[in-house]
Amino acid sequence: MCRIFFCVRSYARRRSNYQGEVSRLIDVEHRDAVLRTFILFVQTAYAVLKYGDAYFYRKARLSVTKFIVLQALGINGTMTLSEIAEWTHRERHNITTLVERLKRAGLVTARRGSRDKRFVNVMLTDKGREVVSQATPVARDIVDQVMLSISEGDAGLLEKLLRVLRQNAHDGLEHLAKRSQHHPG
Repeated sequence: MCRIFFCVRSYARRRSNYQGEVSRLIDVEHRDAVLRTFILFVQTAYAVLKYGDAYFYRKARLSVTKFIVLQALGINGTMTLSEIAEWTHRERHNITTLVERLKRAGLVTARRGSRDKRFVNVMLTDKGREVVSQATPVARDIVDQVMLSISEGDAGLLEKLLRVLRQNAHDGLEHLAKRSQHHPG
């Protein structure tokens, strides 16, 4: 028997708080344990991201992606749009739009490269550093909630498995890119 349930959730962001339906946890029933696990993994990733976005927005007026970009700039200093896209696993055109929003908010500056004008170098402003400093404890709250009942040993195993999954997905993307070069269309 194969029953795969998709959970529909609606939410609306209001000025100062997140208003949303709390959805039921729905288990996937499928004979194929690997497929069942994959579906659970994807559902979990979406749920964690949705929780993170809602909590970040409520506490720091940021999305998870904006925080990750600001955090990356805090760690690495100046980064190009392509480096940010690679760091966040997002498409470059999405990062361009995101950086424009961060610029309008006064959190980053962006300047064309001095040697190669095609490159845009992005860096945190003082206000951006302050926002990262204030948002980091919010990120810790999210991690604490999501990892609440996971032991340190299980967290280490989870990290190891997630690194394997990320590498496998990356390898799959490279394989698709090579195939599309040889067989366009």
